[in-house]
Amino acid sequence: MQSPTREDSIVTYSSAVAALQRIATLDPTLRGRRLLARGLARALLPADLGPLRYAFEELLGEPTASAHRLLYDWFFYRQLEARSWVDSSGRDGGGMLMDAQRIGEYLTSCTRGVLVATIHLGNYLEGLRQLRFALPSRRPVFVVRRTQWSDVEARAFARVASGDLALTVLRTGRRAAAIAIRELKRGSVVVVLYDLPLRFGGTVEVEFFARRARFVRGPAEIAVLGEADILPIFTHYDHTIGVSRVEAMPVLAAESVPHERRHHRILAITQRLVTLAEQHIRRHPSQWAHWLLIHELVLKPTRHRGDVDVISTR
Repeated sequence: MQSPTREDSIVTYSSAVAALQRIATLDPTLRGRRLLARGLARALLPADLGPLRYAFEELLGEPTASAHRLLYDWFFYRQLEARSWVDSSGRDGGGMLMDAQRIGEYLTSCTRGVLVATIHLGNYLEGLRQLRFALPSRRPVFVVRRTQWSDVEARAFARVASGDLALTVLRTGRRAAAIAIRELKRGSVVVVLYDLPLRFGGTVEVEFFARRARFVRGPAEIAVLGEADILPIFTHYDHTIGVSRVEAMPVLAAESVPHERRHHRILAITQRLVTLAEQHIRRHPSQWAHWLLIHELVLKPTRHRGDVDVISTR
């Protein structure tokens, strides 16, 4: 009998978790469902899942047993994330914007455009929904998303919007960058996800988990060209109280940059955003969706041939 492939095991596990979600009323807490899902994963998933094992053991320095627990939790949170795109019932407790009053006062008083920069951590869609409550209704909001689009995404972002808040989705490849820059100059809010590799746009080299990596430069570039502030936000599930916590970091204030210094400013902003991302990923490693892209983000180590460094390229 042929042994199941890695993909078969993941499909089996996903189906089992889906069944578990249907009987979640037996234990409605996020902690309980995570522990049950961890048990299912231990039984159904293969022990070695390549990029995830590398990420948890090599980048985070976790021992094997701990890395396995993180791996199993990672699949649970992916199921939770997938459900968040289609479930508007709030069964997972909704969200909580930390320091909401300060953020609301900033967004109300700031007359410049604001670039909201976030990553694929926790239920980031809930993070955007909570931020919406702090936004003045008069400020248009634009969300930059990938070219591929689906009815599920359309409905999810429609739930984020409301009757008194204009929310427009800009799909990359359709003059999204030019529109985003124009709207930032008009004082609008533009939301971007920046934990993306080369296939999503031009990149700059930064440090990530003490390694050389390449992250998209677009978010920093449109902020610089749009003369906008940058508000980094991060969302994570807090299973102890059953809600998503949304944390806003200190604002990176807009600066007037001459053309010849623009690249250095873009690099500095990207590095700051990546450093913040790393800090939050370290705190909640199993909640970062993009561990499977780590091989695209982190460059291969430098090799040596005699006295000559040979840098890997992608």
